[in-house]
Amino acid sequence: MESAAFARDSLDARKTHFVEIDGIRTRYYEDGAGEPLVLIHGGNYGSLYSLDAWSLVLDALAARFHVYAFDKLGQGYTDAPSDPDGFTFAAVWRHADRLLERLNIQDAHLVGHSRGGLLAAWLAFERPGLARSLVVVDSQTLAADDPSFSPGKFYQEIEARTPPGPPSAASVRLEPDAQSFSTRHVTEDFVARMLAIAELPKSEACLRLWRQGGQATWYTTLEPVRAEALRRIDTLGLPVPTLVIWGYNDVSALLTLHGLPLFSRIAARTPRSELHVINEAGHYVFREQPEAFARAVSTFCGADWPAEP
Repeated sequence: MESAAFARDSLDARKTHFVEIDGIRTRYYEDGAGEPLVLIHGGNYGSLYSLDAWSLVLDALAARFHVYAFDKLGQGYTDAPSDPDGFTFAAVWRHADRLLERLNIQDAHLVGHSRGGLLAAWLAFERPGLARSLVVVDSQTLAADDPSFSPGKFYQEIEARTPPGPPSAASVRLEPDAQSFSTRHVTEDFVARMLAIAELPKSEACLRLWRQGGQATWYTTLEPVRAEALRRIDTLGLPVPTLVIWGYNDVSALLTLHGLPLFSRIAARTPRSELHVINEAGHYVFREQPEAFARAVSTFCGADWPAEP
């Protein structure tokens, strides 16, 4: 049965706001009441991942939590650095940390999807007191590489299939379509919002800088952080209760090669950890199965975790 959430896939403009973070115009979304829950989307500089991706689960989560979502540095409606040398992981992390500080967010449930999973984990490691719990969603970026799988191949194939010229509705949906078990969640509204982001002058400028050296800077600075995060997971565990959610049918972050090994590493040193696999869902598990996703997050993050002995 088709989810009723697909029929109301929109983003309430009254709940979106802009704030300056160290001179960077930054978009964020806020709704609900209760314990703070922060949604961190995936992707990197110039990609079309943004807080808009969470639109199908925002209402359900806001019924239980004080929900925040934001556009990371250089994505969505948030500005990018003006030089490709600034396209670093440290810049993304500092920007996110400063935003959460500006919004006075602490003791929060952090939910990170894909590349956002590494950022959420790093925030939990680096700022004690910020995270109350952690939810890692389909994050190949936080998992270790597998020699049988080329992590960049999927996105290279999407880029090869993208026609030259200005972005279009057909071109911006190539990636989410290819990531999906079913494309029902790639609604006309979602496509229109992705296209509006792709057509922003700041998005076009960011892509130029990405191709002029920003991509090399990004990967050079990303990998050491990823290695250090895995080292800490292996030796110390994650500092808060952690839920791993994975789409069973994910084709860019595989359950067998990435999800299960990542959970095994987390569980070995993080006693309060759980794995939730959702069937008939790809990389955008929270869009394809929004009710199941919201239920899993609400149940785990709503638990009354006692203090560590």
